[in-house]
Amino acid sequence: MILSLIVALVACGSEPAAPAKPEEAAKPVEAPKPAGPTFDYSAQAKDLNVIVISMDALRFDHTGLGGGTFTPNLDAFQKEAVAFSHDTSAAPWTVPSHMAIFTGRWPTHHGVVNKLRPDPNAKELVDMKLADDVPTFPDYLAKAGWTDVAFTGGAGVSGKFGYNRGFTTYLDDKKFAGLDYSSPPAMQWLTEHGSEHFFMFLHGYDVHGQHGVDKPPKEIDPTYAGKLDGSVEEQAKIREAGLATIVNPGDSPHADVSPEDTKFLLEIYNEKVREADARLGVFLAKVKELGLMDKSIIVVLADHGEEFMEHGYLDHGATLCDHQLHVPLMIRFPKGEGAGVIDAPVRSIDMFPTVFEALGVKPPEGADGKSLLPLLRGEKEELPIHAESDYRLFVHLRASRIGDKKLILDLEDGQRSLYDLAADPQEQTDLSAGDARTTYEMEQDVRGWMGTMQSDPNQFLGVKEDHIKLF
Repeated sequence: MILSLIVALVACGSEPAAPAKPEEAAKPVEAPKPAGPTFDYSAQAKDLNVIVISMDALRFDHTGLGGGTFTPNLDAFQKEAVAFSHDTSAAPWTVPSHMAIFTGRWPTHHGVVNKLRPDPNAKELVDMKLADDVPTFPDYLAKAGWTDVAFTGGAGVSGKFGYNRGFTTYLDDKKFAGLDYSSPPAMQWLTEHGSEHFFMFLHGYDVHGQHGVDKPPKEIDPTYAGKLDGSVEEQAKIREAGLATIVNPGDSPHADVSPEDTKFLLEIYNEKVREADARLGVFLAKVKELGLMDKSIIVVLADHGEEFMEHGYLDHGATLCDHQLHVPLMIRFPKGEGAGVIDAPVRSIDMFPTVFEALGVKPPEGADGKSLLPLLRGEKEELPIHAESDYRLFVHLRASRIGDKKLILDLEDGQRSLYDLAADPQEQTDLSAGDARTTYEMEQDVRGWMGTMQSDPNQFLGVKEDHIKLF
């Protein structure tokens, strides 16, 4: 009886079970945030300037990153920049390589492959000019609100070739001028207009063969007892004599320069690099003084290198060796964000696409170059590496690089040269005869690349042309 009562009381005092709660919706999983810099400046793009400095004809191996000892100011800049240790120019001379940078296109694709071209309607040569329907990155910056100004060394970057599109100021009135000529007005412009929203292109031929050296050449190498005087006029004669050895389709240029003479000319080049670096340092100091370093994305690059008899030739343009194609490329983002060295192979045509993505600006359509920001964020990126030269109609060369292998195809006689850049960075040993499979596969890569530009690999086979003697 008592037990029954206790059970009844417990039953009466118990609360009914709570109804089951509906399951909560699962929260979306957030994508992991990048561990490093994002290089996204789109929110402050309207307050950021862009400065691109081109040091014409500067070889990569003469910079500190490349093992040189001649560029302390550039090396200091490099410590605050994203520097690319394996940047390849699209062409080994000024006109097509700079236009490739401006358009983000391979030279055949942008069309300005020489300074001059034969006019079918008149028996004379006329200036080449970028077609109106081929856009340039600087012009797009102008349309997006930047004020475009340029201070250049003229000659191969003269506005008449189409470089000046979108610019309100374009200094090009002196041929083969160096930063000693172009930098002072650039610094004056910054002093007067630094508060504007601008894009500046600064260019100098300081280390080019057609720009003189400040120091008397004979004082640069007192041990030299040869016949050369190191003048600009002499350099032009040596170059033209080397080109004159090209008689039949497929011939290579050969200069008659002794090892002693070569050493002397290389010492002059080294001195030019020192002078160019000092001028670069003065300009960058002015940018810093005006408070523009961290209000700008600043690029320092070269359009091509220079050859000093490594392959029997002096100057540039007529071969596709890496002495002419391996060039510096450094991008300094505000406050030096992400500074470091990227060892993956890249192309100079990727520079502007990279800057545009960082700024959040829509790029022109049709570019072959790609943004390098994914690479900077740690993603794997394998870019097709190519180069070409139709230098003054003396040569017609095309090249591809896949990994450490590089193939150069001579379109005039079909000659193929294969190099292993890891084992043979000086490109002294042609492997084509002993590695037929790689040679064939890489030749197909060259031909396939040309096909993407509707370019016929056989159009120059056996063709003997009148060379362009003017330069």
